[in-house]
Amino acid sequence: MLRRLIRATSTQCFSVAATSIGNLPKMEKDYISIEGWANSIHKLANLVFIKVSDGRFTNDVQIIAPKELFRVGSSLAVTGKWQKSTGSKQEMELFAEKLEVYSADANPRYDISENDLRKKIHLRARSVGFASVLTGRSIIFQETHHFFASREFIHIETPKLTKNDCEGGGNAYAVDEAGSSIYLTVSAQLHLEAMASRLSKVYTLGPAFRAEKQQSHTHLSEFNMLEAEVAFVQDINELCDIVEDYVKAMIRITLENQKLKEIISSMGIYHNKCLDSKKFHKIKFSEAVEILKGHGQEVKAKSGLSRQNEIKLVEIFNSPVFVTHFPSVQKPFYMQTIGENTASFDLLCPIVGELAGGSIREICPEKLKSRGCTIEWYLETRHRGQPPTGGFGIDFNMVKVKNRYYLVQMITNDGKEPDVSKYHFFSEITKHAQEMFGDFGYSIVKLSLSIRVSDEDVYVVRVAETGEKYLGAVLPNILKIGNQPMILKTLFVGRSMRSCEKRLIEIRRNDLYAALSNCKTPAIRHTLLKVLHNCCGKPSKIFSDEDMSRK
Repeated sequence: MLRRLIRATSTQCFSVAATSIGNLPKMEKDYISIEGWANSIHKLANLVFIKVSDGRFTNDVQIIAPKELFRVGSSLAVTGKWQKSTGSKQEMELFAEKLEVYSADANPRYDISENDLRKKIHLRARSVGFASVLTGRSIIFQETHHFFASREFIHIETPKLTKNDCEGGGNAYAVDEAGSSIYLTVSAQLHLEAMASRLSKVYTLGPAFRAEKQQSHTHLSEFNMLEAEVAFVQDINELCDIVEDYVKAMIRITLENQKLKEIISSMGIYHNKCLDSKKFHKIKFSEAVEILKGHGQEVKAKSGLSRQNEIKLVEIFNSPVFVTHFPSVQKPFYMQTIGENTASFDLLCPIVGELAGGSIREICPEKLKSRGCTIEWYLETRHRGQPPTGGFGIDFNMVKVKNRYYLVQMITNDGKEPDVSKYHFFSEITKHAQEMFGDFGYSIVKLSLSIRVSDEDVYVVRVAETGEKYLGAVLPNILKIGNQPMILKTLFVGRSMRSCEKRLIEIRRNDLYAALSNCKTPAIRHTLLKVLHNCCGKPSKIFSDEDMSRK
């Protein structure tokens, strides 16, 4: 391990406990000590300016130290004078009087793209995005426990190895144990039902495992699940109220918690609308089918609502919506039946579709047997004073938002080059989304919206996949950005920034080919050939001077 100790000209030594960088704005001390990692390094004259973060907050602090050989990514400890900054980018900065480098990063310029981090899991914490996700999850986990504790729920640790497959879909991981099969838990629900028989209100937050045959961003083999069970419940509206209160509480925390606000820079006004609404909408499954048919969507009787159906219902109601009383053929054995339907519900939300699902549990052992239940201990609970119970589950994982990338060309009315800032372009898009589609369209477009200048008159606009059709409708209606009249031409829509870059190179190259083909002046043709040669190898073999003379 490399250790270096760098001291400034001052010989005074300070023994100061390390301060969290997030708490530095509150500090009134003259001398402080911090520990963290060098995010960036800038050298000027005989000094080096180092941006240091400690991983606990998204902000960093500027360190000024004597010019030495530092590397980005190095772990270090700094003690020095906490003083007002002479620069304009930060209010305070730390002038190092004692700096110790614990370990240097041997490869500070390594790739931390998504593809690379999938292969090198041990480096994921170095990605700002991934670190933010972990920090955000930690806060939501803590607040989840507080939410249920304040409502007198008891936290239960349920078995992770079990003989039960409560979903009944055969999608459990089997483990051979002494000649008999046991499974990694698919759900804690059955165990929670047993605990609720005497503890009344219980919940768990832990891992669940599914042997998913599909490989996609929406099918995980391992994930965390929040599950709750309540005794003496016979009405699904009571369960819906708990779920709605929980969802709104987590949204409120996300908006009010300062640390989460730093992690999630923009939540959109949709979330405020969730908090302002009195109640989420509730409709029965049969009503949902008729509504979807009225909007030209098909619903399959056996498989139920598709993700496309779910997102459409949220769009129609312009808010989260509970769908209740699903047909019994679509649901597991443990749900209470009412005729051909079940006392069940799903909560549908933007982006993800189904966020939560729950039901009143079947209390009659004979009905359970008739629906295929063969779990003896579970059936026995129905003969041991089991009260009516109901519960729900929420897949507790961050959503990966798929993006679309629009390659957009600005064509000004006067033929001049566009003089547009990204801020004005962003504002114009969101303004038109609000005018055309209301609050819902505004929030969907704003989700993941980002603008990047790709070339002089070409911009790349990133939007969440769910906002693709909204952005596609908005762009042709933008006729002015800032004070400059123009029209916007969509050149390409791709799934990555790289695909847009490749397409733009192809477009520019084709423009050069067209110009070369129509060129009559030798000097200009020579220049075009040189440009093409530099950008794509040796195109002179395609359009040589000899070929042009033949034309």
